[in-house]
Amino acid sequence: QELREDGYTFIIIDCPAGIEQGFRNATAGATEAIVVTNPEMSSVRDADRIIGLLEAQDLRNPYLIVNRLRPKMVKNQEMLAVEDVQDVLGSSVKLLGIIPEDEVIITSTNKGEPAATLEGNLAGQAYRNIARRLRGETVPFLDLEEKTGFLDRLKGLFGSKK
Repeated sequence: QELREDGYTFIIIDCPAGIEQGFRNATAGATEAIVVTNPEMSSVRDADRIIGLLEAQDLRNPYLIVNRLRPKMVKNQEMLAVEDVQDVLGSSVKLLGIIPEDEVIITSTNKGEPAATLEGNLAGQAYRNIARRLRGETVPFLDLEEKTGFLDRLKGLFGSKK
């Protein structure tokens, strides 16, 4: 990756999701954008509005991160699937990453430890994969489908539910 004239390859600004001057100020110097949304209709509608605001500032083809995905809820049709989010936001949005809901995020935040530095959890791996994609690497998306092995099916037969 090429360094910018200010010495940085990437500058990431978490800006407000509103239409106030703060949003325009935060995005004024941007050359690319990443939109983060939860797979909930209200959040996806907000993301759609943000994409419209970005396009009005000539920031086209933003990247998308779907945050706090719960595969079991998607399977039960209680949460939007990533494909549903993409359908609402349109084909100009390129999927950059999917972050699964993970309790590790809460504990690492409370400890002041970035989740991406912690090994052995899906959310941390998803963050690391996003960073690799931003650097131009081709990285497959994590398989977030729930695995049901023999013991899980056996527990299900005897009423043990999570």
